[in-house]
Amino acid sequence: MAVKSGFLNKTFRNTTKERPDIVKVVASSEPKDIVVTVYERKNTLVIHSKNDSTNHASISKSKGDVENWELAYIVEHILKVVQDDVFMYTRGTGVIHIRTKEEVLMN
Repeated sequence: MAVKSGFLNKTFRNTTKERPDIVKVVASSEPKDIVVTVYERKNTLVIHSKNDSTNHASISKSKGDVENWELAYIVEHILKVVQDDVFMYTRGTGVIHIRTKEEVLMN
């Protein structure tokens, strides 16, 4: 099922069932009750991890940089929060992490 965005009719496709390798790796490093969902669009990969205390997305792109509309889409449609309620940071690998501020304050 494709998730439609209000961003120029672009969509991220839920590829969780097609990416059990990613789900297994992420789930093994998280609490047991975590739900991992994988979304893809062209060369952008989004891994969303969520449970009662965690709402986190990591975004990577195999070619080029993650675009601003992609970040806005992920915040609004995948994390389902507003921009002011998230904290974004980048690791040395170039992966962008987005966490809710509530989660950051709890840890």
